[in-house]
Amino acid sequence: MDLRFCSPIDAGAMGLKLILAPVVSLAEDEAALKAAHVLARAHDARAAALVIAIHAGSDYAEQTAPLSEVLADIAAGSRGAAARERAVIAAHLDAIEPAFELRDAVVEAALTQKEIVAHARCADLVVMSRGGSKRVRRVIVEAMLFDAGRPLLLMPKPWRGESLGERVLIGWNASREAARAVNDALPILKRARQVVVATADARPSTSGHGEAPGRELAAHLARHGVRVDVRNLDGMGRPDAEVLMSAAFDMAADMMVIGAYGRSRAQERVFGGVTRDLLAEAELPLFMSH
Repeated sequence: MDLRFCSPIDAGAMGLKLILAPVVSLAEDEAALKAAHVLARAHDARAAALVIAIHAGSDYAEQTAPLSEVLADIAAGSRGAAARERAVIAAHLDAIEPAFELRDAVVEAALTQKEIVAHARCADLVVMSRGGSKRVRRVIVEAMLFDAGRPLLLMPKPWRGESLGERVLIGWNASREAARAVNDALPILKRARQVVVATADARPSTSGHGEAPGRELAAHLARHGVRVDVRNLDGMGRPDAEVLMSAAFDMAADMMVIGAYGRSRAQERVFGGVTRDLLAEAELPLFMSH
């Protein structure tokens, strides 16, 4: 891995210069590659595809293969399933301008040895597709959010790609995670045509939202040249995720910015939470930071 491009400076301060797209298969990850390409062109950035090889005998394979298939895959070497998938991805990227940088990792090393985290820490943004190979993708998403220290853009499947980051909804709850997400998204917010700060059932408080929920954030973004509308939404008993998705639909948002996992993953699994609900149900790109 070439670390010459690694920068410890936040993307919000310097803009997007390198966008990383971890890829398992073209069928599952084409939306992420397309989004990385769109953002790279808009921000005059480099895009890198990290192709993650999953061999037939891997613990991360979606289906357990018979020993005969595992041995045959090992014997095939450069003609094995992972190599064939890489060739498909490479051929797809060859037709894209500007060119993607192509990187490689084997899934075990990528995750257990944190190779994928090292790649992500030297990028400004990680772009991934949701769904697909559920187990490996879930592990990668959690590694990105909790270990990489970089924002993650999760793309729905399918994604038609008409626009990205032109109409942005910020789901604001005045938390540390939400503040981090907004800062990380600044390069995108500065280019957006419309930005809405939305709160759900927010109440004034001295330590959270302040006297007027969303107002201080709007003023902060205005200092960065971002024009913002503030909408304080009455949830009417609905879950916060549903309130935010409804607001995003009303403004035809093509991206939502949220803080991810304001409480532990165990609590999210037991009690539910905005992050979990949005990951399961949102039909638009989610820009997330933890």
